[in-house]
Amino acid sequence: MRVVVTGGLGFIGSHLCAELARAGHEATAVDDLSGSYATDWRSPSCEVLIADALEAPLERAEAVIHLAAIPGVRARVSGRALDARNVALAARLAERAASHGCRFVLASTSSVYGDARETPTPETAAPRPLNPYADSKVAAEAACPDAVIARMFTVYGPGQRPDMAFARWIESLARDEPVHWCAPEGAARDFTFVADAARGLVAALERGRPGEAYNIAGEGPIRVRDALALLERVTGRRARLEHVDHGVAEARVTAACGRKALEELGYAPEVGLEDGLERQVAAATALTPPAIAA
Repeated sequence: MRVVVTGGLGFIGSHLCAELARAGHEATAVDDLSGSYATDWRSPSCEVLIADALEAPLERAEAVIHLAAIPGVRARVSGRALDARNVALAARLAERAASHGCRFVLASTSSVYGDARETPTPETAAPRPLNPYADSKVAAEAACPDAVIARMFTVYGPGQRPDMAFARWIESLARDEPVHWCAPEGAARDFTFVADAARGLVAALERGRPGEAYNIAGEGPIRVRDALALLERVTGRRARLEHVDHGVAEARVTAACGRKALEELGYAPEVGLEDGLERQVAAATALTPPAIAA
């Protein structure tokens, strides 16, 4: 298919464009460069258009995968900005896609579940958003009723946004600086390696049913403290924790039920957390040899 990827130069988007090429699709990455980028990881294997997502060229496209948004539960932006970039933009682009007969895949998030009453959490669980970012993604899903929705669970890996936990921790360990720690006792996450996330998005593109949501996740929840211990082992460095309060409500545990994605999309994760962290650390080492390798 000819696929337009909005946010195609971002963390997930750049990996997705490469995966689309591997799967035999023709991708165009559309990005306005308004986000945070690990620039050395921008090696697009596709056509690139620097523009707002609404300017995406859909005349020849057969599908759109919409990633462009203000990301992150701790994004320090106004509710108006979240509504404009995460909700209204998705709705308008979905309308454009429909008018051109394009299939539409919306990248969403596990944050819509909040503190889910059921774990592992199925896609039928009622949304329980805990913060403005999660609110905006629930609203985006509702604004795109005919979209194939891919709910991503804590994506990590090479090129990860610098504000995300593993990227921050790797840099802090490399510099022998304190690791900022805000996770509550017992916090756990279903971590998803970025190559798996990209494969899940391609599977949603190829086999997802419009109007349906699919969990794209890792191998199951891992305690955040255990994830840091794995990172200490991979880097050979000991973390010094500095407890901070980010003032944002987050889920204590995220855990995806992967049955629907497996049965309908044929998606299952392939990369475990330790392997994925080794790849992320190796990439960080290659990008900044003096800091990481010292």
